[in-house]
Amino acid sequence: MKSSLLLLAGGLMFASAYAGSPPAAPNLHQLMKDIVAPQTQVVWDIGNQAQDDEGRIVASKLKPADWTKIATAAGKVKQASQTLAQANHIMAAGPGQKIDGEGNPGSFGAKDVQKVLDANPKAFSAFAQQLASSMDEVIASAQSKDAAKLFDVSGRIDQVCEVCHLQFWYPNQKP
Repeated sequence: MKSSLLLLAGGLMFASAYAGSPPAAPNLHQLMKDIVAPQTQVVWDIGNQAQDDEGRIVASKLKPADWTKIATAAGKVKQASQTLAQANHIMAAGPGQKIDGEGNPGSFGAKDVQKVLDANPKAFSAFAQQLASSMDEVIASAQSKDAAKLFDVSGRIDQVCEVCHLQFWYPNQKP
């Protein structure tokens, strides 16, 4: 009986210590490279198929499977964006991990990005939340099969991404 109580107490101590540990900071570079960029590209690529040769938006050009792919991709981006928006701290890249363009003249490296993130975490969080909210609009447009709304929000997503990148990823580049 005593040994069972000792095991139970030890297990509870371990579990409570583990539960009190702060979660690891999300890796911005990894989330962007593995989820946000490729899944947003899915939204853009499939959504652009709704245009006819004259540039008019024609919802019937998208099949049910296309709308499902768009909604799924947007859901993944939304989840990654919410992770970034809600994080207490964000890691620009993992230890020893180089970001895209690092080492090129005039390009920021992971340490530079980290400094900019740390200097203005609220602004970064606001961009991440804006991206998550935009993905809600993408999901809604996919559910209602509203190609015009999808096209509109897709353009705004591009602007959100560009402005955020100019501030946090490559601020030395002129818009």
